[in-house]
Amino acid sequence: MHLNYYHILGVPASATVREIKLAYKKLAIQYHPDKHQGNTYFEEKFKQVNEAYQVLSNSQKRAAYDLKLQYLLQLKLRQQATHQPHYRYQGPVRRPSSVSERHYRPIPKSQFIKKDWYIVGAIFGGIIIFSLILKLIMDHITALDNYEKALTEIEEERWSSAHSHLTEAIYFKPSYAAAYMKRAKIAMEVRQDYSAALADLDATITNAEQTTAQMYYLRSQCYQQLRNYNGAEADLTSSIRLNTNFAEAYYDRGMLRARFLNKFPEAIKDFTQFLAVGIPDIAKQKDALYYRGFSYYLTLQNTAALQDYRQLLKQDNKNARVFFLIGKAQVEMDSTTAACQNFEKAFNLGYLAAMGDIQRYCRENSQTFSLPKSQ
Repeated sequence: MHLNYYHILGVPASATVREIKLAYKKLAIQYHPDKHQGNTYFEEKFKQVNEAYQVLSNSQKRAAYDLKLQYLLQLKLRQQATHQPHYRYQGPVRRPSSVSERHYRPIPKSQFIKKDWYIVGAIFGGIIIFSLILKLIMDHITALDNYEKALTEIEEERWSSAHSHLTEAIYFKPSYAAAYMKRAKIAMEVRQDYSAALADLDATITNAEQTTAQMYYLRSQCYQQLRNYNGAEADLTSSIRLNTNFAEAYYDRGMLRARFLNKFPEAIKDFTQFLAVGIPDIAKQKDALYYRGFSYYLTLQNTAALQDYRQLLKQDNKNARVFFLIGKAQVEMDSTTAACQNFEKAFNLGYLAAMGDIQRYCRENSQTFSLPKSQ
């Protein structure tokens, strides 16, 4: 017979924490491998004692273990009852009757009445309901245990094991939104499997008691990687609706609208909101100014475009492309002389495409420009 943790420590199921601790100390000393020169039998006994103590000394783990024992006991009793033969009860036999009493009498047949059927049905129904409730409780505990193991493994960067435990947690609790979320992050950041991550994030949003801006933001990143730009834009909009100060969502939506969807007025608003919220990411600030200026230029707001480009030059005064775009905006504003100066700067900094505009707008000076020397 398999010994449970109480048998291993030699304590009753009602033992207190102090009794369990005393029993553990006694057995740990008795079976400690150092006392038996590495004997495998005592080493195994020591491991069993330690494992039993780790569970029974923790109130939450002990409660879950007691519930598991109760479930196994109920299951065993039901199995035994199924295989036991049924005997019909025979009443006590009276002494043989006298000759004068011997005559045939009809034996009344026993029949079930409705009340009996109700009682039997109620008993079986109660057993079924109890079994279902017990299964749900055990599944919940198992799912939670797998999820906690996965969190530990994520901290230790053991991605494969963490992914397996999250999958187990989802198996026992198919509506476990937090497990779907963690597994989606592993699929995105470690495996670059954006289709799998997208499926997990769909399940996260479906099963979450309350959706968050981060859920929609992560799903938008999957859509972007899969080139579903309209889906990404819709999720970023949902993310911003839930968190109006979500700077990264404004930035990503602005980039989508400016680079892929050709929604330049909307992109200008997104970049403006991103810059107003303010985050310490200098690279994203530069990109926001650059693409907002470009969107201004494409919507014929050249003065605003120049303001963004000049602000960008304060942070990066060697950006040849920005000088070129300043020149393009100045041409639209009929400032050809100033535009030619900026085309020249762009060309001298290595932006060779500026030569076409130099030849077009600055013909009288075009012969004075030479190719920039390679560094």
